[in-house]
Amino acid sequence: RVMLRILGRYLERHPLLFAVGEAVGMGLAAIRAYKMRAFLTILGVVMGIMTVTGMSSIVAGLNASMSRQLSSLGSSTIFIRPHAPGEYVDDDEWRRRKGLTMDEVELIAARPAVKAISPLQFIPIENVKYGTERARQAQVLGPTPEYEEVHDSYVEKGRFLSAADVDRAMPVVVIGSDIADALFPFVDPIDKEISLDGRRFRVIGVLQRKGKFLFQSMDNMVLVPVTSIQKQDRRFSFMMADLKPVSPAQIEAAFDQTRETMRRYRKLKYLQKDNFGIFSQDTLTDLYRQITGGIYMVMIAISSIGLLVGGVGVMNIMLVSVTERTREIGVRKALGATRRDILWQFLTEAMTLTGAGGLIGILIGGLAALLINALSPFPAVVQPVWVTIAFATSMAVGLTFGLWP
Repeated sequence: RVMLRILGRYLERHPLLFAVGEAVGMGLAAIRAYKMRAFLTILGVVMGIMTVTGMSSIVAGLNASMSRQLSSLGSSTIFIRPHAPGEYVDDDEWRRRKGLTMDEVELIAARPAVKAISPLQFIPIENVKYGTERARQAQVLGPTPEYEEVHDSYVEKGRFLSAADVDRAMPVVVIGSDIADALFPFVDPIDKEISLDGRRFRVIGVLQRKGKFLFQSMDNMVLVPVTSIQKQDRRFSFMMADLKPVSPAQIEAAFDQTRETMRRYRKLKYLQKDNFGIFSQDTLTDLYRQITGGIYMVMIAISSIGLLVGGVGVMNIMLVSVTERTREIGVRKALGATRRDILWQFLTEAMTLTGAGGLIGILIGGLAALLINALSPFPAVVQPVWVTIAFATSMAVGLTFGLWP
């Protein structure tokens, strides 16, 4: 009671704040008096603000997860592939494109801005077994020892592939932690032999756990010396590569030097387009941002529809409110209230109504984001910026649609 008295005296000394407080109180009283009508009025606002809060939280969570996943690929990694992400390649062009050769890999490795390069072969292996145990959806790669440095992929047990393993085409493998858990749940995998489509390979190391990239496990991996695969099966000779610059500041120089080396080796003329794709983590990030930008546009469109419906509801209910309170308006004008005072009163009530809807929408959207983050594979992070924008938007709806009544 003491606090209310102090607040009352403060408002009496500041007429503008007193008028605002009175109008807000009358708006809240109207909500309490006509609960169902007020709820139906602000339902569109609640849905719109809930959409903004919830979807922005999911997109922000996905962006943060994408950044973490890209960093898990290795710092400042450059990828050499048959084509770049987002590049359209027709069937004829695809047939003309070739994989890397070891000569190209050696030439690229000799460039001054390149610290390390690891050739790669993606091997379609169907069965990865140890005894009766089987690993599902295993990804088998044929790299060189430089893969460890390029991707910051270090072993937790045993050792990584060595230059001698590659030179001698040794039948050895380094496996990811998911493969180790699937094939060796109760024993040490080091020096055990696994079967890759019937071919025997000895486990020499287990990689440290790295998590997921684009919702796919990076620990479900088997690394085999690139020469072991080449000598045993010539069908899988479509080679790619990943490389690491001398420093993050040299990534553009490494990019340009790699492109120049490949164009010279393949004797491409000045006007001929590249018959290969070179891209970095920034390319993947930009492509991902384009996708999330589309999601933001859909979010804005959906929320705009909800806010429009809510605004029309607010305008309708305020028209009814003005009609119901004609006597009150007359009394106020007789006591000296101006047209501006009456306008401000009803605008404040409308903004109170939509502000309450905005708060409800923010609470529901935030709760939905927390539940999605806890119970689903999609990460979600509530964004204070978008929460502020959502609440300000709900107030703006009340201001805009409260003018006509």
